[in-house]
Amino acid sequence: MRHSELMQALQNLIGFKPPAKAFVKMLGFSSEKIFYTRAQRDSNYSEQELDKIEEFYAIKFERSNITTDCVEIDYYPEVFGSCGKGAFALSEIKEKMFVPKNSFMSFSPVKQYSVINAIGESMLPYIHDKDKLIVEHFEDEQIKDNKIYIFCYNNEIFVKRLIKNVKELIIKSDNPDPMYRPIIIEKEEMNEVKIIGQIVGIVREVR
Repeated sequence: MRHSELMQALQNLIGFKPPAKAFVKMLGFSSEKIFYTRAQRDSNYSEQELDKIEEFYAIKFERSNITTDCVEIDYYPEVFGSCGKGAFALSEIKEKMFVPKNSFMSFSPVKQYSVINAIGESMLPYIHDKDKLIVEHFEDEQIKDNKIYIFCYNNEIFVKRLIKNVKELIIKSDNPDPMYRPIIIEKEEMNEVKIIGQIVGIVREVR
């Protein structure tokens, strides 16, 4: 349920729209800023959060069946993976997001997923600037050659294709522009690359 839908439902059920302080108390937000950020983005509230609001006000929402064909996963609206020269993670504020199962290249209920934002054009035409990227969290698996990964290197977060051999790790962009030439990391520096996860889907808004 989106923020605007939730507020309208509360207006109908209890006669008013609760202030930010009430949500901090009910949902354990660390600050009122989280409430206002959700309001601005019209973000989704999780099933667990809706349960807490229902219990607090002794009410019952009409729930949709959106979860039938969707997966509810964490979305980090202020975390960016760079498809360019590198971007820092701005924060770890997270929301819940419903992602259609058909957005995944492959979905497993035992895997852990999250969604971040892409910035830059080095992975065009496959990944566009401002796409939302579905990340399957990395659990010490072997790198699969030519798959797209999100990783940290030199304190920056990148989204690139990786090719690994005994002596080196090759970081590749999809964009053929010469400014996005491959980067080669020698064996002695490979441990400086921290894999966060593999990109297993894209959520693209119509623009």
